[in-house]
Amino acid sequence: MTVTLLNDEPEIHSLKPRYIQKFTALVITPPLGGSGSPLYGELSVCEDQLYFYSESSSCGIAVEYPDITIHAISRQDGEPSIYCQLNSGIFFPNQTLPETEEEREDTVTELRFIPRDSGSLEALYMAMSDCSALHPDHEFMAEQEDYEDEEFYADPSDEAELNEVQQAALRHLESVFQPPPSTNGYANQFEDAEENHQFQQ
Repeated sequence: MTVTLLNDEPEIHSLKPRYIQKFTALVITPPLGGSGSPLYGELSVCEDQLYFYSESSSCGIAVEYPDITIHAISRQDGEPSIYCQLNSGIFFPNQTLPETEEEREDTVTELRFIPRDSGSLEALYMAMSDCSALHPDHEFMAEQEDYEDEEFYADPSDEAELNEVQQAALRHLESVFQPPPSTNGYANQFEDAEENHQFQQ
């Protein structure tokens, strides 16, 4: 599995797009070195990969669906967005990462796609879910089969059973999905919106 930095705009219409969302902000954590944050551009949910490209910054990203551990609608900090967390150890080539190996092991890549039109979030989420279903994570499914016959007595949601790093990760995810009042601070960063384009098979 790979994540890719794009220097040229992809030819989206040849990549089987399911949904295209213009006027979208992208925040990457940890940030990309040498790139301003957030990036402003177009999010394209295609069948094989998820693409984002900023024409003004002449850069973008492409992510394969099995590399996305979590995708969800988030309203953290009053900014309705699509939140994505990548698999552990998946980083872009020029991300600003911690210096020590131990700190890097505790670091995960997070993506927040913040569309100007927050009403598009559900359609974006469903398109991502449909495309993810086309690319099941076979390694994860095999691991799940290995654990089918094992018995677990601890409640995975019980923080007492988690170490400090796991507790911190759990609290972070809870904060991401907590729905505060909905506002969109990026609205003024874009020019007049054009209509979104949805593609059907």
